[in-house]
Amino acid sequence: MSAAATAPMARIRAGEALYKAETHDGVISVRGVRYGERLDPSDRFSMLGDPSPERPQAAATVFPQAPGSLDWLLGPALARMPQSEDSFLLDIWAPVGAKDLPVLVFLPGGAFISGAGNVRWYDGARLAREGGAVVVTVNYRLGALGLIDGVGGAANLGARDILQALTWIHRNIAAFGGNPGAVTLAGHSAGAWYAYVLSLAEQARGLFCRTALFSLPWQPPLNAAEFTERFDLFAAALGGAPQATAPVGALLAAQAEVSKAYAGRGLGLMPAADGELVPAWAMNFERAAAAMHVDALLLSSTDDEAAAFLQALPVRAVGPEQLAGYLGAHFEAPAEAASFINARHPAATDHAKLVEAMSLHQFRLAATELADRAAAAGIPATLLRFSVQSRLEGAGSPHCFELPFLFGNGQDWQDAPMLEGFPGEVFDDVADRLRPLLLGFVADGVARTPEGRPAPRFDPKNPALNTVSETGNGTAVVEPELHPRR
Repeated sequence: MSAAATAPMARIRAGEALYKAETHDGVISVRGVRYGERLDPSDRFSMLGDPSPERPQAAATVFPQAPGSLDWLLGPALARMPQSEDSFLLDIWAPVGAKDLPVLVFLPGGAFISGAGNVRWYDGARLAREGGAVVVTVNYRLGALGLIDGVGGAANLGARDILQALTWIHRNIAAFGGNPGAVTLAGHSAGAWYAYVLSLAEQARGLFCRTALFSLPWQPPLNAAEFTERFDLFAAALGGAPQATAPVGALLAAQAEVSKAYAGRGLGLMPAADGELVPAWAMNFERAAAAMHVDALLLSSTDDEAAAFLQALPVRAVGPEQLAGYLGAHFEAPAEAASFINARHPAATDHAKLVEAMSLHQFRLAATELADRAAAAGIPATLLRFSVQSRLEGAGSPHCFELPFLFGNGQDWQDAPMLEGFPGEVFDDVADRLRPLLLGFVADGVARTPEGRPAPRFDPKNPALNTVSETGNGTAVVEPELHPRR
């Protein structure tokens, strides 16, 4: 960071609070903004209220979490950050002189048990500079601290934290140059799941007007019996210790036991239907599209999402029986799905075909289904497929791989194994073709090419998707309707 490009520390007033801001290369950054604090400071499971203006900012921390299961792809940046149960923080970037600009709010993923918006991976400076937008990244409670109420009930505190952050943004973002009436809520993976669910929630109506979902997983919320089964495992792993006072390490160890128990069968601790913020019908896309309070959707997935999750499964451990078992359990017409996969990957191992099957079921087909239902409900949707391949053996175009290109900050991902050996000039070219699609959507709900042309929206009569590959941007037909079990 050169001294010539960096301005002295400035201060920005929003309401009664005064925030410290830094300026670098035409972008103001405001870090560690408190968006809420517990109504009961002594209760780690308390709901949030507005933050005190006397404590407007804090040093960067992340919510308690164990090392992420995708660190083999992403690298150590998140694991190196200090942790705190009081990490109700967001970061803001805005162009110098910003006024009434569109706002992009980004929610990180992490399977509901890890992640943070303020890790260096999600530096929003370039998006703010190039998009003429205010960019905000958000932390929210994770794992048991964000999913239970401390006495055995489902609380969805992580979702409620995000709702509080969106409320704070709506009330205060104008002071940082943003237009509270032009907010795009974006998320990746678990963050996309939360962004999607909040797009249905009446409590969030008016807090954002469009939604961008990157790698939205098809993941119905737990029902009461499923949640109880997981909670009982969690409580047993704690050995009877009360959740309200158990050390953080004990909570994380108990979470790990739940995850281990559900390995190969789905997620351990995750959101449950609560009849209020998270509806039981959330993954009924037809009903969800009718309930959405947004005016446009951007839906993106990568070619090989599931490669990120199946890396630990030895190639030799997957044979025809295992592949057939997955197809039979997850597709209404498994022979049709098998035929499609064999035609697309004729010489692949059964392990690679399992990656394809899981990527289809959990991500790619779900994106197409949601785009179709949204379009039928009068909500224009843009479907995007990221097809750039990592140079890491066996990774393909995995879950998370588009993120460095999306934020355009390769230097902040320099220790990410998934980018090892990736040519710098190719990275820059791909990133420069991906960002405008998101930034156009943030500006006015229309994803755009680098030349400013509108990307085709999803048309149920002629379903197609927009592609980003190493050789350029284009369009392609969507996968056939393979009848996934839902």
